[in-house]
Amino acid sequence: MKNGEMQMPVTTSLQAVVERMNSRTTLDMLEPPMLLFSATFGRGGFDDVRRLTGLLLLTAESDSQQRIAQWQQQVMLVPYTVLAFRSANRRQLHVVVRVAPADGHEVTVADEYLMLLQQACRQAKALYQSLAACEFLGQDVRLDAGCLLSHDPQACLHTEAQPLPVVLTALDPLSPYRHLVAETDGSVYDMPAYEELERMKQEYYTCLNHALDDYPDEADEEQALNTLAGYCRKARLEEEAAVRRTLWHWRFHEHEDVVRKVFRAAYSNSYQGKPLSQMNQKERTAHTIRDFFERRYQLRYNVVKQVAEYRPNDQTFQRWKPLDDSELKRFAFEEMLEGGEGWMIDIELYVHSSLVPRYNPIHEFLASVGQWDQKHNYIEDYARRLQTNYDRWPHFFHRWLLAMVAQALDKNRDYGNSMVPLLIGTQAMKKSTFCKNILPYALREYYMDDIKMDNAEQVERVLGRMWLVNIDEYNAKTEREQAKIKRLLTEKDVQIRKMRSDQYTMTPRLCSFIATTNDRQPLMDPTGSRRYLCVEMTGQADMSGTINYRQMYAQAVWELAHGEQYWFDNDDEREITRHNAIYQMRTSVEDALSALYAPASKERSHFMTTTDIQQQLKSRLLPADVPTLAKLGRALKRMHFPEGAQEGVRGYYLRSRKAKSV
Repeated sequence: MKNGEMQMPVTTSLQAVVERMNSRTTLDMLEPPMLLFSATFGRGGFDDVRRLTGLLLLTAESDSQQRIAQWQQQVMLVPYTVLAFRSANRRQLHVVVRVAPADGHEVTVADEYLMLLQQACRQAKALYQSLAACEFLGQDVRLDAGCLLSHDPQACLHTEAQPLPVVLTALDPLSPYRHLVAETDGSVYDMPAYEELERMKQEYYTCLNHALDDYPDEADEEQALNTLAGYCRKARLEEEAAVRRTLWHWRFHEHEDVVRKVFRAAYSNSYQGKPLSQMNQKERTAHTIRDFFERRYQLRYNVVKQVAEYRPNDQTFQRWKPLDDSELKRFAFEEMLEGGEGWMIDIELYVHSSLVPRYNPIHEFLASVGQWDQKHNYIEDYARRLQTNYDRWPHFFHRWLLAMVAQALDKNRDYGNSMVPLLIGTQAMKKSTFCKNILPYALREYYMDDIKMDNAEQVERVLGRMWLVNIDEYNAKTEREQAKIKRLLTEKDVQIRKMRSDQYTMTPRLCSFIATTNDRQPLMDPTGSRRYLCVEMTGQADMSGTINYRQMYAQAVWELAHGEQYWFDNDDEREITRHNAIYQMRTSVEDALSALYAPASKERSHFMTTTDIQQQLKSRLLPADVPTLAKLGRALKRMHFPEGAQEGVRGYYLRSRKAKSV
């Protein structure tokens, strides 16, 4: 037993259960034990979940003994059935099914695991009714749900059962991080881990004092070290944390390698009941590498950056670092110093596998912000830090921020965040500072000041790995670059090539955009003006004081969960288009057309083709100023001259302004 948990494999435990079912002595027990299959628990009871087994208990009921026996035979033909046995009253059939997520990821959080079991229950009922004609009862799926041990000589066990692939639908992406707490700057800490650290400190120093009491003489350092290691093992302290604090203590002068070997000898045990001496070389290598990382380091895979990260597992809570080749080589060397048999390729095989848990830093932050207190509209409070006369700015910024958060949660499958707030102001108005401070300090590495449009692969990577991009000096972008930006705004998924791979995969777009400019007429294409929200600043942005990021993003998460609109509808876009009209740049072609022509009714006398209009412009403009047919056609469309056709020829309806000339 370790911490009150059964250490034998699940299949071995089930074999023991079947043997007891086949034994007649079970009938003599006055109080048969309760069998729990979905999880194992520690001494703290049902609140102390130690292991998630991936097993689901289902129950069918019938008054017919023949039907129960028939069901028992039929369910064992389904490849997902692990165990089938009858209850003591012979009116129920208990079936244990092995389940796992269809996408192959490992479920380690109790809340997510419970959701897995609930969806597995619904899928398994339909499947077994179809394949085995067995109808299971409706039941409350819980981790502590079980049944009484009964005597059944016909109990069937299939230890090689396959896991039922469960498609997790509508899974809350924040559920694995709900136990975390965010600081005001956006950094996240694990409160239970800190509480465990305090407990560990007290128990370690208790063990240390006992060891030094046993061997007070400094000459007995070796005996004191061995005794301390034994005490720490009995106190169930984490090995690496105990080693680290022993190395810090002034009493012990042994080399780090010696201290580690002493603790390793005290803590070493067999793997799942099988000692290393009974394993072949591959088994020994696999177990020693996994044991090395579980003891010495914490690993995680950052799904946003698409890199593995690590930190020491010594309860010092250091910053996570990217796992590069130099660190991998150091790990390989440290594992060799411990006497491990792994090579560099074996270390890489483990750290780049799906055994390393996946982690999303943005989801972690959003899950840890807590509940919105509903005392203020914190999102619009932040928007008002920007001085402007546009009274709709706080409302539209609010909706844009909701779209940014929804995109990070992959909610907006139908509505990509295609709106770009465009801040207009002179130098030193803190436009870029306002943009950067939308994200908390701890997430600034997912903010970028500009995007280079000439590298397509980099652009796609930015869309999948950055949360917010500021298109700084938007007016400096060429017409072609602005057209590319317009196209990017409508993308909902991007193709990204993963590291160490030549394959491209579709990834949900993460990135939202904001922009700044000094030009008071930055919009060049009226057809795309609805994608930009122009906000002219009247003064310097007020970035003084503390920004309450926790409540600001807690409000966003709460509103999204309660169905708040996060997309810009047609009415919003029409209003924004009208508002943006004064920020629309007019070309020389448009100025000429505006001076020479006015829209006319759709009469034959007012009809002109694009070629006709160009010929008239040649007589009134310098040759260098005469537009091409393509530019002229785009200008006529932007200015909304009436279009139509006469005798199969397309053209426009306009009349000359005789009183004006160019």
